[in-house]
Amino acid sequence: MKLSTLAVIALALGLFQLTFLHYFKVFGVQPDLFLVSVILASFFLPARRAIIFSLALGIFKDAFILSAFGLDILLFSLWSFLIVKITRKVSLEDNLSRTLLVFIIALLHNVISGLVLVYSGSFIPAGIFLRVVFLGGLYTALVLPLILKIIKVRIS
Repeated sequence: MKLSTLAVIALALGLFQLTFLHYFKVFGVQPDLFLVSVILASFFLPARRAIIFSLALGIFKDAFILSAFGLDILLFSLWSFLIVKITRKVSLEDNLSRTLLVFIIALLHNVISGLVLVYSGSFIPAGIFLRVVFLGGLYTALVLPLILKIIKVRIS
């Protein structure tokens, strides 16, 4: 996949998350389409370009979403690096293994983001924290096959 095509896809997913995705919340949780874009870049781009692309997406997300500034820049680059390393060792050709990897990464991303918020002084009840962590990761993982199907139809 070309970098320009992936950039357009990431921009469309990012704008969709920032504008219309709040209408599709399930139990107050929405999928992280920026994270899905990072994972797609890590699957389809060479290692160096994927990490630079993830860094740029982290800057874009941190500029528009109110959270700890710099956290997404760091985490997106880390996830991209780890996915590139994993895909060199393990073949992830089917959607089930990709979805499982997205679920694990989204779960870890939500846990780290939540712990940073708690550490910075915000009070998050345990039930809400667990709901956001688990359902956010699950929702993000379930969106990936749909996005892959749309991308395959549009590119082919």
